[in-house]
Amino acid sequence: MSKKEGANKNIKSRAPTESDVAKVAGVSQSAVSRAFTPGASVAQSTREKILHAARSIGYQPNLLARSLATRRSNIIALAISNLENPFYAQVVKELSEQLAETGRHILLFTTNAEEDENQALEQALSYQVDALVMAASKASIELTMQCQKAGVPIVQINRETRLPGISTVWGENQRAGELVAAFLHASKHEEYAFVAGTKDSTISQMRQKGFIEYLSSVGKKDVKIVYGDYTFETAAIVARQLLEVEKRPDAIFCASDYMAFAVIDVATREFGLDVPNDLSVIGVDNVPESAHSAYDLTTFSQPAGSLVQEAIIIIDKMIADPGRRAIRCEVAGDLIVRGSAKRPKTGFVNNVTNKIWLP
Repeated sequence: MSKKEGANKNIKSRAPTESDVAKVAGVSQSAVSRAFTPGASVAQSTREKILHAARSIGYQPNLLARSLATRRSNIIALAISNLENPFYAQVVKELSEQLAETGRHILLFTTNAEEDENQALEQALSYQVDALVMAASKASIELTMQCQKAGVPIVQINRETRLPGISTVWGENQRAGELVAAFLHASKHEEYAFVAGTKDSTISQMRQKGFIEYLSSVGKKDVKIVYGDYTFETAAIVARQLLEVEKRPDAIFCASDYMAFAVIDVATREFGLDVPNDLSVIGVDNVPESAHSAYDLTTFSQPAGSLVQEAIIIIDKMIADPGRRAIRCEVAGDLIVRGSAKRPKTGFVNNVTNKIWLP
């Protein structure tokens, strides 16, 4: 019997350890530890030999024990309250994939009411997560203080906050409103409406501000404002209210693609309107569904991948320097032109995959 066969036989009666992997692979125990540590230095040939040995004896690294030793769990908690919105589904996908590239994992918490949010976030802290990412969710002052005491950075995606110590990443919200207004005005529309998110959403307010201020500057001051609450159902209700009157808008800007889908469905299926000849509809986010033929939505892009990438960069900076001040980051976007809105005659920029418009 060979030495390796004897080692394998002895291991079968108990859970294998790093030391067992080292013996089977013929390497040091420190090499095994490095092979299972994201970013650690180890030759690729050695890593492959160690992984093969680990599989052969059924070894799995004890992440809990390692987190106690390093004081890092390699787990990032994500609190999210609006998963039915395709944009936030994209955020979950991007965060999971980008963290996996560095050997880290996502711990997902879905929240609803404010009380539920705080309970879920407190629970997240009990898992000794390395950082907390919040999307369509908000932290209380008490929770923020708990995170600061525990040394857990908080990063909010697509949400503004005035609480100290919370970093934020968002898109070009005011520019989105300005650019959409310029596009619709250049397309010779007369009656405008804005489907906002929730009344307390700073992101929606910024989009509304850009939209209203640009239209006001060109003499269009009578803009109807309704609140779709970022949900499909409420957006459909307010779309009916906008379209059932005699002097209905011929251009509707929605604070999210998800609400724009509802507006298009109501306009075409219930009112028999032609989009875009009777009504132009524009959203924000550029979720994958916006390119589907059912909507063919013109939209201001808010790239989830770029937002998540910046959030991870911020997390790494805050972990490396716990005393660092909160970081605020804005991610650029473009107006992606498809078939849901009338088009101006000029201003188009053609790139490889999308038609982009600039005034």
